[in-house]
Parts: sequence; C-alpha cells; structure tokens
Amino acid sequence: MKLVLFAALGLAFSMASSGVGATPVEVPWAKLTFLGGGWTSSTLRVKTTGTFNNPAACPMTDGYIVDSTLPGAQLLQSILLTAYSTNQDVMLVIDGCVQSRPAVIGVYVQRP
Repeated sequence: MKLVLFAALGLAFSMASSGVGATPVEVPWAKLTFLGGGWTSSTLRVKTTGTFNNPAACPMTDGYIVDSTLPGAQLLQSILLTAYSTNQDVMLVIDGCVQSRPAVIGVYVQRP
C-alpha cells in the first residue's frame, strides 16, 4: 500500500512540475521572423523560418517562449534580439511548455 502511495505521489509531483520535459530538442538552424513581448509578464515569443517543432505537444503552435523566470532568460532574450536585428541564424533548444507553447531553454547563434 505504501509503495503504491509513494508511486502515485511521485507521478503527481512530476506532472505538477514546471513543464520541463525529459529531453531537450535542438530546433534546426533558421532565421527569426517574429519577436513579441508578453502583455502581463516579460516573456518573449519568437518564430523562425524553420519548421515548427513541438515535441511536448504544447497546445499553442504560434511560436516558442522564453520564460522570464528561467535562469539566464535575459541572456537568451538578448541573444535573440541581437540575432533578429542582425539577421543571423539561430538554433533554439526547447524543452517542455510555457504558456502553452514550447519553452526555449537555450539559443545558439551562427553567422551567415
């Protein structure tokens, strides 16, 4: 009985966590086509020229989100803004969902 209870609690806690998935995915290199800031939070939504990648099956498919509570969020937002301004290719690393969209947890920039 105790083992079943602990297993159920473990499952409940894992489902209630921040939405970070088990395996981060690197989205293929692409140009940024859209940047948008949140209305009520400092999140950043981005879109790219690449095929949309949604391994966690997040309900919203209109871009990727950089969560403002993520450690290093300001760095990621700065990298994305610079890449957008200079038309450089980016590779996004996504994991889980934030605000019902795939969550960006890493960004790489590459010169054309």
